[in-house]
Amino acid sequence: MNSKIISFWSARGSTGKTTLAAAFALALKKYKKDIVVADFKEVTPHVHKYFGIELRDKSNIYEAVENGSSIADAVNEHLQKKQGIWILTGFGINDFTKFEEKHFSAVLEVLKNEFEYVVIDTSAGIFFSSTYTALKNSDVIFAVTAPTVWNIEDTAQMIDFVSNRWGVEKEKFKAILNAVGKEEIDTSTAEKILEIETFSVRYGQKNILRDVGKIIEFLFKKDTEKTIDIKRAEEAKSFGVN
Repeated sequence: MNSKIISFWSARGSTGKTTLAAAFALALKKYKKDIVVADFKEVTPHVHKYFGIELRDKSNIYEAVENGSSIADAVNEHLQKKQGIWILTGFGINDFTKFEEKHFSAVLEVLKNEFEYVVIDTSAGIFFSSTYTALKNSDVIFAVTAPTVWNIEDTAQMIDFVSNRWGVEKEKFKAILNAVGKEEIDTSTAEKILEIETFSVRYGQKNILRDVGKIIEFLFKKDTEKTIDIKRAEEAKSFGVN
């Protein structure tokens, strides 16, 4: 399956990643059916709380990877459907002590094979193997930041680190200024600092759903235009036009 992985990440914590990831997945239902939200936020996962489902130990996934048994079966035991999308709950403190990059990569491979869109809520910063796995494999990375100069500057610095040290293309990053009802900096100024495309999401649940929906519409429009441009170029080439 030609799946797409979209991660929500931040340079520091408490930026609203989980809320935005969940809202994005729910809004995505307008365009796609096979969607999973995967909680890759280690130690203190929150996606299960957002959707009101139980967080369960994932030792069976660890053992499947270690023993070479069916990883897909182990992962599928933890998938639950809520509000029309699938949820893979997170990895708590007990799982954190065992899981490494290879385990998260195996989980992600299963999800890529089963879902058209994989939306990942990651841990903040650069200190977890799950974050490394998510960002390395993402098609789009939304860097979520508070609309303050310090937060945006920290985000810019961290994006440069991830790009230079982890080899994640900077073109994959897009920024979201979250809770802009109390903004200290506007979107255009943030774009100059971050040097990436930047969106804003206003404070309040209704505003979040509206603004996230607009981001999705914009991205789908760009993807459609890109596909049309590629087809036109191929058609022109077939007629000997350079």
